[in-house]
Amino acid sequence: MRYFLLVFFMSASCFANEVILDRTNKMGIRKIDILKKDKGVYTFDGKILGKSLPPKVAAAWKQVERGPASAGKAPCHAGTYIYINKISKKETRKEGCAEGAEYGRFVQHIEDIRTHAQGK
Repeated sequence: MRYFLLVFFMSASCFANEVILDRTNKMGIRKIDILKKDKGVYTFDGKILGKSLPPKVAAAWKQVERGPASAGKAPCHAGTYIYINKISKKETRKEGCAEGAEYGRFVQHIEDIRTHAQGK
């Protein structure tokens, strides 16, 4: 009985991973993307993608889990983002400017996942 409870709690808490990217541009338009991996099942913005991803999409998913590169404090002309990565009960939060080459590559990874989710 003890082993069952140990395995149950480990499987329920260790395999949940959720990434939220909340972006707002200078015009006030807000876009939220939610990526979730729970018990081996990938979900993007509420759409179930399955238990495995094609190599290009899996690589993009890993990059999104790492998060955008941290930029120095500078005035944000294009807008801002908030990146939240929840692993089990631990939460990592980053905020920054929605501009620059690093941020552009990060958003491209999200668009690669979105294209796969739409079946294109």
